[in-house]
Amino acid sequence: MKLSIRIFLCAAVLVFPFSVAVTNIFLGVALAFGILSGFWWQGAKLCWRNYKPLTIVFCGYMGIVLLGLLWSLDPERGLHVLGRHWFWLLVPITVVIFQQEKWRKYFLLSLSSGLALNLVYCVLQMYGFVEVTTDGSSAEDATGHIGHIGFGFVYGLWAAWLLHLGMLWGGNQRLFVWGLAAWSYVMIFSAQGRSGYLIAVALMLCLFIKWVTDSKSWRIALPLAAVLVLILLVAALGPAKERLQGTWLAFTQTQDQRGLDQLDSSDNAILATQSRFQMWQTSIDIWQLYPLLGVGTGGLPHAVAALKEQGLSSSEFIFAHPHNQYLLNLIRWGPSGLLLLLALLVVWMREGIKVDWQYSIIAPFFTLSGFGLALHGLSSSSMEEHFSAILAALLLAIAMSEDSDKPEQSGGDNDY
Repeated sequence: MKLSIRIFLCAAVLVFPFSVAVTNIFLGVALAFGILSGFWWQGAKLCWRNYKPLTIVFCGYMGIVLLGLLWSLDPERGLHVLGRHWFWLLVPITVVIFQQEKWRKYFLLSLSSGLALNLVYCVLQMYGFVEVTTDGSSAEDATGHIGHIGFGFVYGLWAAWLLHLGMLWGGNQRLFVWGLAAWSYVMIFSAQGRSGYLIAVALMLCLFIKWVTDSKSWRIALPLAAVLVLILLVAALGPAKERLQGTWLAFTQTQDQRGLDQLDSSDNAILATQSRFQMWQTSIDIWQLYPLLGVGTGGLPHAVAALKEQGLSSSEFIFAHPHNQYLLNLIRWGPSGLLLLLALLVVWMREGIKVDWQYSIIAPFFTLSGFGLALHGLSSSSMEEHFSAILAALLLAIAMSEDSDKPEQSGGDNDY
């Protein structure tokens, strides 16, 4: 049974960039097998034993998602929101079935193979050889089936880890993984997701600072510093320039007024940013009406519709989330929801900060995945978004599995 679950999870991350439906089927089967076989409970005990603070805060967060149904303005919608958190149940299973190092490597090889193949697919899309119907993905915004919202998170996280591998390895292996990382950064900055630019650069900076801190030497991180400078030059001079300018103009309110038929990349960035501002303002207005408990799990669209009927909403449309995880938590569950999210992310990242990354291939996944979610949450519903949340959950579990394999193994590793 354990072997079957491993195969399904490896298959899931292999097709992860290409098909949401197939990925969910593989993950769902793995979850069902894990629960029926008892591996879920075994993994939960390992999480409690080795990562008690993280487990407590995580259970608290999932608890408020469930309890929020009790005071939801729209319980039916709340059940839908609850269902978007199902993949977090995979964490205990993944922790226990990937205790062996060789299987962790197979998992990461499967994930990396899928992501590398998707880069090829995105290049084909860029030159018009394939067409994609995913929102936020086109020949001008080649992000495959991921879309530009999650693309920067997925490839920013993967590229930072590849840079880490290059620091551990040498020779041709270093050149290969750093070549993949460079390719990832080029594709990120060719896409329209400005949040992705922030995540990519910030995760690289995080890796740079951690390597300098652990090694107590600036010289060891000089190659990373050179790559960082190159990325900043790409951002300043490459295709991302106009989009960043548009975002800045929206912040400073200095954009000129032109017709919709004259919009360029900078103007589109202005409109997108202003739309976010409207959603954020409406969200704050709703929270002020429900300051203690919020509108409950799934209650936001109902609250937005009620505000629009009264002519009090600054947003032009009804939205299910304000493209900000922190505001979303505040609106749904009040201050307690926001505090639980912050606590979860802090404890999550701390698990990786206190480990020396120079001696582990997977230790960076703790901090990089948590930090990535924290940044992504500024512009998306990162904790329940398919690509960002699933990838973060699985990589968190892979990192946790490294320290969970010795004390409770009494009967060997039974693959069947």
